Amino acid sequence: MVEGIYTNAASLSSLERWQQTISQNLASANVAGFKKANFAIESDEKKNTEYSPDGVTAARHSGGIPSQTTSVNFSAGDMKATGKNTDFAIEGPGFFQVQNSNGKNLYTRDGEFHINQDNTLVTKEGLPVLGDGGPITVDPEKGALVVARDGSISQGDNLLGRLNLYDFDDPDQLTRVEGGFFEPPESVGNPQALEQVSITQGSIESSNVMPMAELVNLIAVSRAYEASQRSVTSHDDLISKAINSLGATA
Repeated sequence: MVEGIYTNAASLSSLERWQQTISQNLASANVAGFKKANFAIESDEKKNTEYSPDGVTAARHSGGIPSQTTSVNFSAGDMKATGKNTDFAIEGPGFFQVQNSNGKNLYTRDGEFHINQDNTLVTKEGLPVLGDGGPITVDPEKGALVVARDGSISQGDNLLGRLNLYDFDDPDQLTRVEGGFFEPPESVGNPQALEQVSITQGSIESSNVMPMAELVNLIAVSRAYEASQRSVTSHDDLISKAINSLGATA
């Protein structure tokens, strides 16, 4: 009975984390290039059937304590036309490369860019977007910024450089950081600049979050949470009855 309480308490904790993941996905459903978080709950494999007086250990040995895994879903979102010449959408693999205030390179699929007061192409957060020659600076007197599908950047007859895209052998190892960017751990190594790229100017990639599916998951979490709460209450009642029975026969 004690094992059952520990198991259900662990389930409640996992369900709370799942609910937090769903809430984050829904909150970012309208953010360009956002990649949803997947959440999975699995029971530990059966390790040892020996009885343990420690309820947590006993529940874990019986395979009852759930484990939680979170991953990023890198599937492409829908293409949305905006008509803005500083909006870019990636078709196929790859990430834009930007630079934070510490000079560290970060990666994103969010191509909703702007020209700041220094005439530099930046993200919504103000981070400079990097081309093959570093930050991309434009001259407002030389016409509109034009980016070809292969990433070539120009203003009129003036070629400014190339907007590179980067990819990783294992994107699943990327870490999500503040602002919706991704950062590669040192173990991943350097990203590879893609030779074949496809960029659409005047469009952005929408989030790959499906709000209806997330709402369905939210209902499932709520029902599972209620079931676990009832189970905890039931186990607690059984323990109380057992204690009362033992006290009566003592």
